[in-house]
Amino acid sequence: MKPALADENSKEGLEAFTRYWFELFSYGYATNDWSHFERVTDPGCGTCIGVSAAVKDIYASGGWVVGAQSSVTDYSTDFRTNTRGSVSSIVQVVQHETRTYSKGGTLTGDDPKKEPRVSVTFAVYEQNEWLMLDFGPPEGTD
Repeated sequence: MKPALADENSKEGLEAFTRYWFELFSYGYATNDWSHFERVTDPGCGTCIGVSAAVKDIYASGGWVVGAQSSVTDYSTDFRTNTRGSVSSIVQVVQHETRTYSKGGTLTGDDPKKEPRVSVTFAVYEQNEWLMLDFGPPEGTD
């Protein structure tokens, strides 16, 4: 459920929205229901489309995903609008163990819990709500 604070145009609202967005990301992995995630994500977010498409393919072939929960462990923003109108945030995210299974129930992938990774998010406040534009590693890192 989306917290009310996540629709507020404030530093605290952006943080609540960002944490909510990562919860929706995890929900998509677990259920293959990306509708809520896609409603609050810009269709031009290449990283977002790539990840959701890969997961959708697993489910389309009869497989499923267990785990993959992403948790925000640290968050910061200066809450300044950049020249393109968005606000960036620095988030530290950990993705928990991910297992993928084929249609027959065979384990096809087993990725251990990943070390926390620093990412940058870009979101814009439009029509009284936040929209995630993109996320990924900071420029110049892998």
